[in-house]
Amino acid sequence: MSNTTIQTTDFIDNFAGLADQRLADESVGWLKTLRQASLSRFQEAGIPTVKDEEWKYTNITALTKQKFQLNTAGELKERAEFADYCATDKIRVTFLNGRFSPELSELTDIPAGLTVLTLDKAVQSHGDQIKELISRYDTAKASSFAALNTALTDNGVYIEAAANTHVEDYVHIVHVTSASNGEALSLPRTLIIGRPSCEFTVLESHICFDQEITYFTNALTDIYLAANGILHYTKTQHESLKAYHINNTRVWQERDSHFDSISVMTGSALNRNNLDIILNGEGIDSTLNGLYVNYGSQHIDNHTSVDHRFPNCTSNQLYKGILNESARAVFNGKIFVKDIAQQTNSYQLNKNLLLGTACRVDTKPQLEIFADDVRCTHGATIGQLEEDELFYLQTRGIGRHAARSMLARGFVDDLLNHVQNDEINRKMHSLIEPAFAHLT
Repeated sequence: MSNTTIQTTDFIDNFAGLADQRLADESVGWLKTLRQASLSRFQEAGIPTVKDEEWKYTNITALTKQKFQLNTAGELKERAEFADYCATDKIRVTFLNGRFSPELSELTDIPAGLTVLTLDKAVQSHGDQIKELISRYDTAKASSFAALNTALTDNGVYIEAAANTHVEDYVHIVHVTSASNGEALSLPRTLIIGRPSCEFTVLESHICFDQEITYFTNALTDIYLAANGILHYTKTQHESLKAYHINNTRVWQERDSHFDSISVMTGSALNRNNLDIILNGEGIDSTLNGLYVNYGSQHIDNHTSVDHRFPNCTSNQLYKGILNESARAVFNGKIFVKDIAQQTNSYQLNKNLLLGTACRVDTKPQLEIFADDVRCTHGATIGQLEEDELFYLQTRGIGRHAARSMLARGFVDDLLNHVQNDEINRKMHSLIEPAFAHLT
């Protein structure tokens, strides 16, 4: 047996032991059954390797060498930085090291029609709704890390916008990691439901202000949008340079709903994001934007899947990346169009700017189309800054360093400006700025 096999077996066994503890503590019957099925699925699926097509360009051997433990909340040492980042929040639910923190949350003024609860409370008061949402996905086919989250998670957040509700203020979900004893494991679970003809905005942040601590975040977000529902969803990831982050986001849309999203990723040693969208009705619009800025030896892997199941739907994907030094990025985007999904409009583009000579991008846009009356395009670009453009700016008195920075910012401005909420836009820029300092 190879060392890699031994490490992987130990890694799985460690989590299985933690899951046994969780099962023993679970008092809700259907949830206990779900946890047991998810644990079995995790053990069956195992840990993906580069031999798996979906993980071909992302090696997680370094992750399997660690032995993570469920963390306690502890204390937030970087209170000033947290306060600055969250200064304008009116609705905020905060998890410190994976544990709900009432002290760092702001839940005193929830508008009518909006429900924001910790998951343990929601299971008691909204159990049927949660069960209905989760049951849309086949546990036996869940990815390894999605199954692990379901088996182990002990808390999270439940957000529901009632029918015909229009919420002006955004809801901020904050997952913040601070120094802890040992290598901490965090398993955040987020459930978001939009009822018919609602409109609301959610910002989900994964942040760490200490760049030297090691931890593992295995997150799972489930989103359901009913007919004519509108959700503006932003996800930010700015974590320790020694952190591991795996995120699964699953979105289910019904007819005439609109999902408008952007993911901004600047942190962690290894970051894998899976975003799966199901368009389960006619007239649906789905926008998936992503921005990653990486340097050093950071590794970022984005996988998207858009499943067009009905006619007259539109999906748009634009992912942009800037890499420097020996950073590496992976993009794999899939568009599926069923045979009945006529008059589908689907667009996908991945653009990358390489500022270093040792950085690398593996990009793989894909189309699987079984309908004949569609308009679908996909593409990818990988390039460097143009010397002519740099020279032009330098001849006008702009230093080379500043010129590189200007051109790099111009490359991503369209994505950043896509977010219409000024406060969320400010937060995104506050996370991007430190990363840009390492680029030029």
